[in-house]
Amino acid sequence: MDGPTTRVQRALSDLSAGRPVVLTGNTAASDAHILTSAEKASVESIAFLVRYGSGLVCAAMAGSDCDRLQLPSMVGADRDHPGTEFTVSVDAVGPGTGISAFDRAGTLRLLADSASTPDEFTRPGHVLPARSVPGGVLEFRGPAEAAVDLMTIAGSHRTCAYSALVSDLDPTAIADSAEAETFARAHGLGALSIDDVATYRRMAELHMLTQFTFERETVHGPVRCVGYRSDVTGAEYVAYSIGSPTAGTTPLVSYEQESDPAPHLSQKGAIEMALAQVAEHGHGAVVVARRQSNSQISADTHGDLAEVVRECGYHSPSLHNFPPESRTMMWHIGLSISAGDSLSFVRGNAPAPFGFEQPAIVGTVVHGDQRGRELGFRTANLELEDSNSVADGVWAGCCTLFDGSTAIAAISIGRRPTFYGRSGIRLLEAHLLDFDGDLYGATLEVHLHHWMRGQVTFASKEELVAALAADVVRTRSLIAD
Repeated sequence: MDGPTTRVQRALSDLSAGRPVVLTGNTAASDAHILTSAEKASVESIAFLVRYGSGLVCAAMAGSDCDRLQLPSMVGADRDHPGTEFTVSVDAVGPGTGISAFDRAGTLRLLADSASTPDEFTRPGHVLPARSVPGGVLEFRGPAEAAVDLMTIAGSHRTCAYSALVSDLDPTAIADSAEAETFARAHGLGALSIDDVATYRRMAELHMLTQFTFERETVHGPVRCVGYRSDVTGAEYVAYSIGSPTAGTTPLVSYEQESDPAPHLSQKGAIEMALAQVAEHGHGAVVVARRQSNSQISADTHGDLAEVVRECGYHSPSLHNFPPESRTMMWHIGLSISAGDSLSFVRGNAPAPFGFEQPAIVGTVVHGDQRGRELGFRTANLELEDSNSVADGVWAGCCTLFDGSTAIAAISIGRRPTFYGRSGIRLLEAHLLDFDGDLYGATLEVHLHHWMRGQVTFASKEELVAALAADVVRTRSLIAD
């Protein structure tokens, strides 16, 4: 099933291999762009950008790299594209004029070289660096931010070449999203949107900061109160939970927006009524959005709500009062929405539950990197196809073994970025916590219950093993024996 995760993963593989990809904007009418890795820029890839692009070859760069190379901002403001900060243009010092595909490819590779120095470039030149904002697409939905985010996720140098895609229908205009997707199919290129990159980051990263947690006695029994603050939107949320998440249960989660800046459970109102419904159901939470000066619900707000539900520890909640866009975001980041509350929504134009079209991942165990032995656990390694849309990350779950028994497992899905960046085989590694048998060649069913964190590139093998040990501890706390 195609979706943000598979589109981004496809783009990561292509960029890592030096192939161009097509990036569409965050609206149907937004300009589309062609991207390619700067550190792997070749005469062919840059000639392709010039042939089908606007002719202006840009280099999306992190601010720290712009500062290191002493690339000051251009004079004036870009009023048509607020947030895009272009620096002075550059050429690599050399015998050429700088304008050929050969020369521009060399300039881009030098910009992507961490050892390069300011005096290796002449100014002005024929490559235009663009300084991305520190928060990437979660701060500003721009092509430079999406390009830098993609290269960062890919484990490559963050600098990325890009150019606006010229419309084939009207050579005086830039292609929109629909035409860009047609172009990508015609040339056999991967295509993704800026919103896909933002969704992938919300899936793979944690952006909800816990501000407080305590338990309060109420007429409904003990209620756990947890306050969150989003480092993306700055918005604050409170989750009032009854009961503890357990495997096989369907918690009821209700969403409310408060009018009082300090909600109190003793008040009679929507929040108390929602909590009473959760108590009657027996298990779940009420997620309250604290009052903000700007109460407009944005795509990032839907990401906030999805993260809060995930942080509550719910894998397959039944949702009440959540906007449709929030439900879609939850599907994208790996939550399975209970059909009881979302049936009418599924019958509309919404996508099917993304990442959970199959109840389990079934595969044959292959040899891995033996890291599980350093933790003292048996590890089952299953190779995954790129088309498998389950979200990369670390999960708490369980494995059904060949004899019908079940073992709790800390499960890692991805390409093992600490050792292989984005070029490794996509693998599911299940560390079975209470199993001591032989797994090689066995067929397993792997069930994912709780998403715990995204894939991270660690500086050393020792740091990775320490993180896996922490994952094991959290897995035991999330999965009941």
